Parts: sequence; C-alpha cells; structure tokens
Amino acid sequence: MSEVGPVGTFEELLEVSGHHPVVEVDVGRGFTPPGWATAGHGGAVMFARRSDHGIPGAAVLGTGPAIDVLLADPRVRSWFEGGDFRHLGRPREHHDVVERHLPLDGTGGDWDWLWTRDLPPADVPGEDRVVVLEPGDAPEATALLALASPRTHGQPFARPGQLWVGVRDDTGDLVACGGSEPSGAGTPTLAGIAVAPTARRQGLGAAVTAALTRRAVTATGACALGMFADNDDARRVYHRLGYRTGMRWRSRWRTGALPPPPTAP
Repeated sequence: MSEVGPVGTFEELLEVSGHHPVVEVDVGRGFTPPGWATAGHGGAVMFARRSDHGIPGAAVLGTGPAIDVLLADPRVRSWFEGGDFRHLGRPREHHDVVERHLPLDGTGGDWDWLWTRDLPPADVPGEDRVVVLEPGDAPEATALLALASPRTHGQPFARPGQLWVGVRDDTGDLVACGGSEPSGAGTPTLAGIAVAPTARRQGLGAAVTAALTRRAVTATGACALGMFADNDDARRVYHRLGYRTGMRWRSRWRTGALPPPPTAP
C-alpha cells in the first residue's frame, strides 16, 4: 500500500502496522473497522482504541511523514471527526504533526504503554505475601489508591473481568494493591499499583506487579500496563521485571469529553 486506504480486518491492521505490539497485544481482535493506513514514508495506521475505562477514542501510529500523509486524507479526518471518538492518542514525538490536521483543545497527558511476554524473575521479594482481593475489599482498595496514588486510573472492581490483589500488614490493613483488566485483545492490563506511604521501600509495588504479571503471562501469554511518563521510579521497576516500552503516548481529549471522576463503590 502506497496511498491511504481503509483497513477492514484485524489481520490487515496487524500486517500494515508491522505487527506493532499495541495492535497485537492491546487492540487485538477487539479491533472495530475501519482503520486507515498508508505504507509510504515508513508507514502509519489509525484505528479505534478505547481507553482503560472503556471510553471510545482513536490512536495513530507511524513515522512523522507517514502520519502527515495519512491525516491529510479528508476521508480519515472525516472518519475521526464524525465518529464517537472522545480522545486521540499519538506518538509523543509526532504530536505537532497530528495537531496540524486534527487539533484537539481538550486536556490530556503523556503516558507510556509497556508490555511483556516473559515471566518475572522467580525470586521477587514479597511476592509470597500477595493475596487475591474480593469485591468486598473494593472500598479499602479505593481508599488506599486515593491516599497513595491519587492520579491512578485504577478502579477496583468497577467492571467485570478485573482481578485485584494486595498485601496486608501484620494488623490486617491493606498496604499495597494492584489490579488487572483485559484489553481488547484479552491481554491483562495492569493499573492501580500503589503502596501506602508507611510501607514503601519494601519492594511491595514490585511484588504486586510480579504476581499480577505472572498470572497474566501464564494464562494468556502476555501482560501490559500503562504508566504516567514522569514516573521514572516505576519504569525502572517494570523494566527490571521484564517489561518493554512499546509506545510513548500523548493523549488529548475533545473538549467536554473527559469522563467523570470515579466514585467509591
């Protein structure tokens, strides 16, 4: 493909994206056609992609010149502007290219998408303390997230298919937690990994991440997570556990399209 054209199946999207891990591990067969692609200038693709809370949006991948060609096509812009897309993710390094064609004046943020197909090391300290949480633990987990990670996108037991785990101290208080939820591809995707201020520097964040990752890779062959781009400490932990940075995203919301803040169960 040298010109811009529609993409009608997941197999096509996988091929034209160069088997990009976001397409394979995050979007998967949950792909909703059409997408759009061009192979010129190194290639670019654009497709529907829901946020971790299920809010409909779109994403674009590729080189800067190819994204420029792709978004210059009026069919692509019409597809996005006329669709129920409330946010648009793009490579951070090509933000200006996207904004020339599809400017969004809403808020947004920078975040990294990481993924792995590898089991964590077998000897992660504290992993043996990680236990599975039950829906009745949701208020406690929500309170811990509000205290320890107020920016989090984690929403304990907010949707079916979630798994939440945690660590309790000697008095039974929840001092660390984290959850996973299937992506469109069915890949468990982690969120809400947090440790109480009084329990930090004990490796509990790594232990929770390792436990969730081990379950995910064993069950499905892969695991993914999203993290705020400025959290260098977390990135070091995730890379040490075997994760690779698959995408450096910048997301922008359409004005008025931000979801309401989560409420406690």
